[in-house]
Amino acid sequence: MKKTLKIISTLALILFGVLWVSSKLNFMNEFNSIDIRNILVLIYLFTSLKYFQIEVKGKNAEIQELKLKLVKQNKSQIK
Repeated sequence: MKKTLKIISTLALILFGVLWVSSKLNFMNEFNSIDIRNILVLIYLFTSLKYFQIEVKGKNAEIQELKLKLVKQNKSQIK
């Protein structure tokens, strides 16, 4: 899931860049509109947000696991 979100966000960013450059060069004007570029920006923002939410959730779970191991290790050293 994370890899898919990362690919989609990267692809949206690349497509936005291509459309932006083509608008400056007056190339592919029939496919180039501000609405399409805005949709690509929204897709990029949404997929990046979801990617980083999943990333943070995974890191928080790892932190909790390491804290639990540390507590168990400290208890065993005290005895």
